[in-house]
Amino acid sequence: MDIYLIRHGETEYNRQKRLQGVGDIPLNARGIELAEKTAEGLREISFDKIYTSPLIRAKKTAEIIRGDRNIEIIPTEGLMEISFGDYEGLTVAEGCYNIPDPDFRNFFDAPDRYHTPPGGESIEHLRERTTSFMRQVMNDLENEGKTILMASHGAAIRGILSGLQGLPVAQFWSGGVHKNCAVTLLHAEDGNFEIVFENRVYY
Repeated sequence: MDIYLIRHGETEYNRQKRLQGVGDIPLNARGIELAEKTAEGLREISFDKIYTSPLIRAKKTAEIIRGDRNIEIIPTEGLMEISFGDYEGLTVAEGCYNIPDPDFRNFFDAPDRYHTPPGGESIEHLRERTTSFMRQVMNDLENEGKTILMASHGAAIRGILSGLQGLPVAQFWSGGVHKNCAVTLLHAEDGNFEIVFENRVYY
């Protein structure tokens, strides 16, 4: 099976470097444009199934890429972004940093030393949740030979990829954060998988 894993389009929180997490932030005009260009790039792909994070920025991205294909879009918490708990909506932008924990940057720079915010989700739990969902899809015999689209988020996609590769938490960001609407193609067969390409943009 082929799995096209895509990060959602841009939001105002992305532009402002604010923590989105599970906040339901919509795409901005640029985000819609990126999704439309990506849809054009993927127009020849015959998707059999579409899964999405339930958050509106991912759902809208999936809807735009689906276009006029007659396919149900299935929301799943397996593709939901990591929660930043009490810190959601705060900013990590240079000069505007207002997160109470001065070590919060460990999330990006040293994930093995990251302290989960109050009410948030740990990186370890994110990896388990997202990777379990992906393995469930890959191991479902009904999906054999199918082409699947999944719309998700920056940290959630890294959770999937680092989890599938069995990387230590310290290497969680190996490969970097994917760009908005960047596409990664996974090919899975007989319980094995390969990354065909990663972080490809169509704009």
